[in-house]
Amino acid sequence: MTIATNPLRPRPGAPRPYSFPAFDRRELSNGLTVWMVPIAGATMANVHLLVDGGAASEDEAHGGVAALTAQLLVTGTRRLDASAFAEATERLGIEVSSESSWDSARAAFQSLPEHLEEGMALLAEMIREPRFDPGEFERLRAERLADILQSRADPGRLADEMFLRHLFTEATPYRRLSAGGSETVSALTLDDVREFHAAQWRPGGAHLIVAGSIEPEAVMRAAQMRLGDWEGASRGHRLITPETVGRRRVVIVDRPGSVQTELRIGHLGIERTSPRYFPALVTGAMLGGVFGSRLNLRLREELGYTYGARAGFDPRRAAGPFSAAAAVQTEVTGDAIREMLGQLDRIRESEPDDRELHEVRDFLVGIFPLRFETTSGVALAIEPVAIYGLAEDYWHTYRANLEAVGAGEVLDAARELIHPEQFLILAAGDASRIRDEIAADHHGELEVVTA
Repeated sequence: MTIATNPLRPRPGAPRPYSFPAFDRRELSNGLTVWMVPIAGATMANVHLLVDGGAASEDEAHGGVAALTAQLLVTGTRRLDASAFAEATERLGIEVSSESSWDSARAAFQSLPEHLEEGMALLAEMIREPRFDPGEFERLRAERLADILQSRADPGRLADEMFLRHLFTEATPYRRLSAGGSETVSALTLDDVREFHAAQWRPGGAHLIVAGSIEPEAVMRAAQMRLGDWEGASRGHRLITPETVGRRRVVIVDRPGSVQTELRIGHLGIERTSPRYFPALVTGAMLGGVFGSRLNLRLREELGYTYGARAGFDPRRAAGPFSAAAAVQTEVTGDAIREMLGQLDRIRESEPDDRELHEVRDFLVGIFPLRFETTSGVALAIEPVAIYGLAEDYWHTYRANLEAVGAGEVLDAARELIHPEQFLILAAGDASRIRDEIAADHHGELEVVTA
């Protein structure tokens, strides 16, 4: 299947000016940092409370406890059972959520500005006096275990999980998903959740982000009233030092009868605070982060092998993975691998031309304001500044930093950050149909595994 392209398609216009909203940062005496982003005329207000309670703060024997703890926070408080808690949120017309990632955990709500103080009271009750109902714990743990089983039947999710498992060494926590695996999740107890919450959900080092039509002094009064006497500091997180095998090899995850092959090619990437972050962002987008990227144009538009190909870096507090990905028809698996490797080699060989560079940069700069059209987007934007200690003018200088990435910086980043000799080439598909062709190309030592 070859999809025709229109060489006369309209060119994008120049990005419109945009300034990220000014914000105010203060701190309560208990160590809680309060970030306030007044947005005049905003119809909604968003409140995000971040703690150092992500997967990096759990030990491997309790993998998944961070995610389960966060999920349980929205199932009731000491005073309100699940039903009463739901009724309270409905009465106020607020939307409550709680989740975790590798580097943090978040409890949040969205409300009309007039219900901000009442929502703050409910949020404080939720994080300080969680109910941790045994029945809700068993339900959510069972849902997570069922999701793990279901992921085995989803070729894309399976490939993502197996790529991490085979990319990182056994001593590296990043070799599994942040929500934990079946062995650790099945062994978790409610006492594990209680202990984790007591250790990590503390104000010292935590952040409260409030964005919307707000008056900062009123927000500070509400924060002091509801959270000012909250005490303690979290025990912090592990300092993860990612390690990979570091040599080129092929892993086939056998899925007998599969009509498609999920491909993942990559290796260790960068950390979130890397000085190469912006060149890496542009390089990843050029490879597979926009519709007109090299991988997508070659594999989808020109060859018709896939409905879409992507590539990019996944930076965390420590270096996360770099990967290129596509789902292709089984019969073109070998060809698709060669094409993907060809594009990964090509970006390291010469500078991109001005047209390609401007199209990618203009896209990244152009979509920049769209992320902040809602108060939720603005609150989310403050999170990496808080979590990773980025400069407070980070978003004010973001577009300029993107526009400063030239063709030479892209080539330098590609040569420094993309290492073909270290590639893990993972193919999740029918091994009986794809093994011989892949082996014939001698991409590296080859291993066939089951899910």
